[in-house]
Amino acid sequence: MRSGLVTACLLLAVLLASPAAGQEPRALERIQSSGVLRVAIDATYPPMEYLENGQPVGFDVDLARELARRLGVTAQFIVMDWDGILAGLTSGRYDIILSSMNITPERQQQVDFVEYARMSQVFVTTRGQSVRTEEELAGKRVAVQTNTTSQRWVEQRAARGIAIRELQAFPGAIECFTALKSGQADVIVIDEPVGLFFSRRDDTFVVTGRALEAEPIGIAINKQDADLTAAIARAFEDIRRSGELKRLSDHWFGGELGQAQKPQGFWTFSREVVLPRMLQGMGVTLQLTLGSGVLGLALGLLVSLARISRRSALRGVATAYITLFRGTPLLLQLLFIFFALPLMVGVRLGPMAAGLTALSLNAAAYIAEIFRAAIESIDKGQMEAARALGMSHELAMRRVILPQTFRRLIPPLVNEMAALSKDTSLVMVIALPELLYETRQLAGTYLRPEVYAWAAIGYLLIVVALSALAQRLERRLEARGT
Repeated sequence: MRSGLVTACLLLAVLLASPAAGQEPRALERIQSSGVLRVAIDATYPPMEYLENGQPVGFDVDLARELARRLGVTAQFIVMDWDGILAGLTSGRYDIILSSMNITPERQQQVDFVEYARMSQVFVTTRGQSVRTEEELAGKRVAVQTNTTSQRWVEQRAARGIAIRELQAFPGAIECFTALKSGQADVIVIDEPVGLFFSRRDDTFVVTGRALEAEPIGIAINKQDADLTAAIARAFEDIRRSGELKRLSDHWFGGELGQAQKPQGFWTFSREVVLPRMLQGMGVTLQLTLGSGVLGLALGLLVSLARISRRSALRGVATAYITLFRGTPLLLQLLFIFFALPLMVGVRLGPMAAGLTALSLNAAAYIAEIFRAAIESIDKGQMEAARALGMSHELAMRRVILPQTFRRLIPPLVNEMAALSKDTSLVMVIALPELLYETRQLAGTYLRPEVYAWAAIGYLLIVVALSALAQRLERRLEARGT
């Protein structure tokens, strides 16, 4: 009995002293083991973080690299849309957010913060205009970035009786300045470093006054990653004491901040800057279009056959599938696959895989109905004649019915592929650099909204190429038929 008691005590001590089987390693240990600190940024916020030649640059980017170096790892940047950036952190897609995020009580309930700077809010107008106080916002169209301190501040002023003409909330800072430059807005309320950056890059803009006193911004970290929060805080303090933080601030907010660039004509700018990026984005768009088109075609055929099956169970499943994917927005399906699946079932897909999955599943629902309509348009006598010759139902479908449907399928399938090529633009919300995403980055970084014309040309080329391919295929089928 005594030996049994000793054995039990020893086992208990071992269990208490060692981590539980299958227990996840602590965040800092996992990061140091992988050698990578995954950092989320919204690359639409110069000079804090933006893309230059396709690479992330800015004050926050340099600070993230310094933090990673002091942790003994390298920084890997994950570009995210601002609206979904907190959801990505809580679902484990990255380790921290270092993207000029204001520390608010609401956000502190979701994540922990390490404060690293304080920012005020300023008014930015075009030259010849001026807004110096909040009262002067009356009658103005005010642009802000969505889900930011600036937006909440303007909404509070409107609630207190300032008769703002219109509040325009844009997904990124670059859209705010584009709206102001094009005359769609009268004033921007935004972080001071961003206002200074754009006013120095383009003398169209002027910082005319301070809207709000400085407020803290911080590095966002999951609440369960307390060890990582402590390590980040220590690393940042080391950066501050060593003078590296001052050097970075001098670099980005001093003489180097947004120095004016030599103006370029539209064609020179397009040739040297736009076209290389546009070709990269078009390559991604084509991959999404062709990949999801082929997968959607195969899955759609299977769903359509199930839809017209004589088995009620198959018909029910196919009908439910079609109703679900045709009855909900594609954007919702994309966000669900990318953000919700990791939390609900542990399935984590990268941006390209998530985009292909969502587009394929959605396209299959529409293609299934195209197939079903084409199959049912074939005269029923064809099936009856095939069955009279001794063919089974499946053999008759494969040898008699389906070959006759292909010619009728070409026009509606081309229409579906054309629509699919344009639907690929939705993947920009998960930061996949397709055609429209690249155009948006260029338009904002260089304040050249005219580059959107190149995106229109890119999508038009894809649709024209698909139409030409369909016409050629129809001619070949007609030649074989004769």
